[in-house]
Amino acid sequence: MKKISVLLSIFVAVSAFFLPEYRVQAASPYIISQSAVVIEAQTGTVLYDKNSDKKMYPASITKIMTALLALENCSRDEVMTTSHNAVYSLPFNTSHIALYVNEHITVEQALYALGIESANDAANVIAEHISGSNEEFAKLMTERAKEAGAQNTNFTNPHGLPDNSHYTTAHDMALITAEALKRDDFAKYFSTNRFDMGPTNEREETRQFWNANYFVNGYEPCEGLVMTKTGWTEEARHTLVTAAERDGITLIAVVMYSEHQGEKYDDTLALLDYCFENYTTLTVTGDDMDGDFPSQLTFWDGTTADIASERYMVENFTVVAPEGTDAEDLKFDFGTGTLSSDGTLATVTVDVYYEQNGEKHHCGQQDISVIVNSDEIQADRGKTVNLIKRVALTVFNVLLWLLVIWFSFVALRQLVIIENRRRIKERKRRQAMAKRRKSQSETDVYRE
Repeated sequence: MKKISVLLSIFVAVSAFFLPEYRVQAASPYIISQSAVVIEAQTGTVLYDKNSDKKMYPASITKIMTALLALENCSRDEVMTTSHNAVYSLPFNTSHIALYVNEHITVEQALYALGIESANDAANVIAEHISGSNEEFAKLMTERAKEAGAQNTNFTNPHGLPDNSHYTTAHDMALITAEALKRDDFAKYFSTNRFDMGPTNEREETRQFWNANYFVNGYEPCEGLVMTKTGWTEEARHTLVTAAERDGITLIAVVMYSEHQGEKYDDTLALLDYCFENYTTLTVTGDDMDGDFPSQLTFWDGTTADIASERYMVENFTVVAPEGTDAEDLKFDFGTGTLSSDGTLATVTVDVYYEQNGEKHHCGQQDISVIVNSDEIQADRGKTVNLIKRVALTVFNVLLWLLVIWFSFVALRQLVIIENRRRIKERKRRQAMAKRRKSQSETDVYRE
């Protein structure tokens, strides 16, 4: 028996030495909110996903975009004047700071009102000051969201009150927040517990703003908090955006449609703790990629060029991977190149990933510059000609179908016209016959 135990121990030790190492990750937390996501702020890498592309009502987390546009389009000491519409177009029971018509407030005061009191009237003032109306400002919001990569978002107002056409996704809100955090002057407005707004031209007393967000006021401590914004409406339920930084890594967590207030905080803390404990950042260098550079680079138009590895210019960049991952575990997918106007420089996007159990796991993405010589670029004439032929054939087929549809419509219309004329003619004929029979009948009666 003792010999068997010794042999078994030796077998286990040898197996552990020769068998490949597998990373074992802790099970992701159970999340109650209907939609949630966690991304790494610098790379945008998704670390956790639950229905994150589902379109939902955002409520007051909308104000993150409103604040970003205010910072991008105004100076903080810029004075704004409130309008009657900005103050009185809102339902009385929504959050506000009781602004008066024609009151003068600064952009900074309005930003603290957004971040601390979630003031809808302050959001209206910002919108009208920048764009003249909420409608025009909402267009600007949607355009800016798309620039940040938020493709499933449409804003119709600056505050987030319910509207069927006002929607976003958890992933889009994370991307918008990551864009806003690129500014050093953004986070403070969404991480301050108290702000005193001094007297204005319409009010002598000082307004005191107190933050009801549990992460800010200390009711629910969040380690490494950078910023946070809550939201609530009957339609959206509870929403929450939070960014935190630990050990040099900044994560953004978004939860949407939490049925109860405490759930959004519990879900966010669980997600942040899980992702900080199980993921880390890795710095990728040119040496790490050496041996993976493609010897032939293909461009979007089908042309190719032979590229020596030393022509790839790689600046160190960061990716996110599970704790315990090494740089040598990373793999790289090179996309098609885009040539500069003078044909001497190309840009190629590289997707970074690692494989586990036969599956690819995305870690990040980086654009790399490549030195090329225009006289070395060899066009694949066959591909180019075939591409032109395919495009021409597609255009011809589309035009042909449009022509067929047009002729069919004209023929159908003509048939309808002919049929209508026949029916009118028949109706007139019957009316004439009925009139003749009636006249004949009256004549017969007269004769009798």
